Amino acid sequence: MKLTLKQLIIIVATMTLSFPVVYMFMLFATGNARIEFNKPEKSKTDDKEVKILKINAHKDSLAAVQSQTFKAVEQEKADLETEKKHFAEQQSRMLMVQQELDNTRNQLVEERKKLERLVLQSDTLENKRIKQLAKVYSAMRPEEASRILETLDDDLLIKILSAMGDDRQKAKIMSTISQEKAARISNKIGKSPKK
Repeated sequence: MKLTLKQLIIIVATMTLSFPVVYMFMLFATGNARIEFNKPEKSKTDDKEVKILKINAHKDSLAAVQSQTFKAVEQEKADLETEKKHFAEQQSRMLMVQQELDNTRNQLVEERKKLERLVLQSDTLENKRIKQLAKVYSAMRPEEASRILETLDDDLLIKILSAMGDDRQKAKIMSTISQEKAARISNKIGKSPKK
């Protein structure tokens, strides 16, 4: 097949002109290209609105998270305030209890001092009473004193005899007391520590 130059030019021109048409058809068929008619210019602003909405949604989600965090922080703060008040109440109660303990301790110290004074007074009164009894029994005859002293408790008898100043009178009274009592008294006097 022999082609003339004219035919060849027609084939090349047809191919050159048909290639873009076929190529465009293929792009439309695959969906890579499309033709839009009367599209408004607001498409650029619509894209911005979509972006703004997307950003707002993101910001809203961040705001929600921040809001929850803020609420949690506020709740924690309220809990801390409640615990702080509770702690302050306990501390004031402890101070009151401490003051009551101090007052009670002071009262006990005062009561102890009073009791010690009373014991000293009772000891002094007892010593005075024993000294008076010792004077009375020293003035009596040994036989009469021994009859009375025989009936007394051993410890009291020892105190009375110890309070007597005259050793001869003590010896006379001890000689007239029953032998058993005299032995017990002597034994106790011998074991008692010397003052």
